[in-house]
Amino acid sequence: MSDARICWAKNSVLTTVVDDFFDIGGTKEELVNFVTLVKKWDGNHEEEFCSERVRTVFSALYSTIHELGAKAWALQKRSITKHIIEIWLSLIESMMKEFDWQRNKLVPTLDEYTRNAYISFALGPIVLPSLYFVGPELSEDIIRNHEYHKLYYLMSTCGRLLNDIQGSERDVKEGKLTSLTLRTEHGYGSPSIDEAKREIDSLINSSRTELLKLVLQSEGSVVPRACKDLFWKMCRVLHVFYMRTDGFSSPKEMVAAVSAVIREPLNVDHLQLFEEKKMCCHIMIEDSLHVIIYKLLGMEALKVQS
Repeated sequence: MSDARICWAKNSVLTTVVDDFFDIGGTKEELVNFVTLVKKWDGNHEEEFCSERVRTVFSALYSTIHELGAKAWALQKRSITKHIIEIWLSLIESMMKEFDWQRNKLVPTLDEYTRNAYISFALGPIVLPSLYFVGPELSEDIIRNHEYHKLYYLMSTCGRLLNDIQGSERDVKEGKLTSLTLRTEHGYGSPSIDEAKREIDSLINSSRTELLKLVLQSEGSVVPRACKDLFWKMCRVLHVFYMRTDGFSSPKEMVAAVSAVIREPLNVDHLQLFEEKKMCCHIMIEDSLHVIIYKLLGMEALKVQS
């Protein structure tokens, strides 16, 4: 599982870098150049970089994918590099679409946004390549199966909607397109923010429930349980990450959460209090039983005397 954790961590960092590149760092020319390079992938790229930033981001992506592909070969007994490239290409094309919407001041329908946004949330490159390192062999038939895609879709939908809710105030100020702003600002739902949040909360709950059903389902399932568990674990992580706010904008809160699990000693005071209360309850119950028994015995004694 160490390779799975390394894959997860490296792609988490890379997706953040690429997301920032599309959001704030890259020009239109650089982004088009980057997408073109990923589509082409192999070959001599030295003369094709339009800037040093494109060279840096693409080189990091290129080396990481080939490194992970080589490691996965030993476990999967086949090349999975092409699939990882497909996952990344799908992500950057979805980010490019959002960049064009924003740049050209285009407003997609809620359905158009949803179909694109679960991909641009960027869990694909983090979770899907990591599945190859969990243990079970994943054939081409499995990764092309509807169940595999449904697990990815439901997990990513939960994450995207949680992000849309927690980043709502900032997104409104920046004029970003989200499932919340499309509902409240562009007529695709309730103009009330509270009502729109309730609608989105309902979608999150239904997606999470459907994901759990799919994870627990064994009959007719083709995705190994160990792999399905990874989708569910990521969904749980997302709920912690967006529990009160956006985890990216609240690093102290995230560090505190990690420290509470890893570094800080377990607080057992409340457990001790619980045990004491439980003991008191047992004593009270025993005393009550004794009283009842004594009363019954007393009544029997009176009957005998009479």
